[in-house]
Amino acid sequence: MSGFWSTETLRARLPAEQIVEPYGPELVVNCAYELRLGHEVYVTDGASKTKRTLAEGEQVRIPPGQFANLLTEEAVRIPADALGLISARFKWKQRGLVNVSGFHVDPGYNGRILFSVFNAGPTPVVVGRGDRLFLLWLSSLDAATEDVYKKQGRTSITSADVENLQGDVASPQALATRVESLERIVRISAWVVGAIASAVIATLIGIAVNSALSSDSDSDSDAPAATEQSASIAPDSGTPVAQGLAAPTD
Repeated sequence: MSGFWSTETLRARLPAEQIVEPYGPELVVNCAYELRLGHEVYVTDGASKTKRTLAEGEQVRIPPGQFANLLTEEAVRIPADALGLISARFKWKQRGLVNVSGFHVDPGYNGRILFSVFNAGPTPVVVGRGDRLFLLWLSSLDAATEDVYKKQGRTSITSADVENLQGDVASPQALATRVESLERIVRISAWVVGAIASAVIATLIGIAVNSALSSDSDSDSDAPAATEQSASIAPDSGTPVAQGLAAPTD
């Protein structure tokens, strides 16, 4: 009969058929098995270009807007009559971690599980080796299948896994930071342009005022000379008369 395995079925079949190794009965909770973070991780935070190996209990920080490859502590061996379903635990989703690597494990798969996650939250998420990060459910097929997973199961984070996450990450957080930086540049540029424009206008006004004052001064200095030129001296009496009038005769 097909359907999800109960807690009782998990506790009976997992150790008996070595479906999860290493197995801990305390990790079977609410009809799922809680998978722990293993010894290898890779984070796209720019601090390291290669994977990290964690000691027992050692922690790793996943910044906002960054991806990470997280390898499980446990190796799983999915029977030919079952299918595995996987997800991040709610407590980690609540902090911003999103599983972006897929949600099922094929019948016949034998190896560790690599989770690719993205921190969509506003703050860094810190995880440590041994933390219960993920859930594994098992569901029975209506019959055992011959169409099983035939490739080699995963044992570590490979170079290809790391290369697939190389390059700049155009995350919402990074884009928001860039937009804020551009806004600051625009505000500063607008202030500088305004200051320069004000200085230019003040200079032009000063030049215009000085030019006007200089013109008035020249007009005042020319007025006495014009008066002197308009007057003439009578040749005999030495009496100045208005230009155009006849000089008096004796």
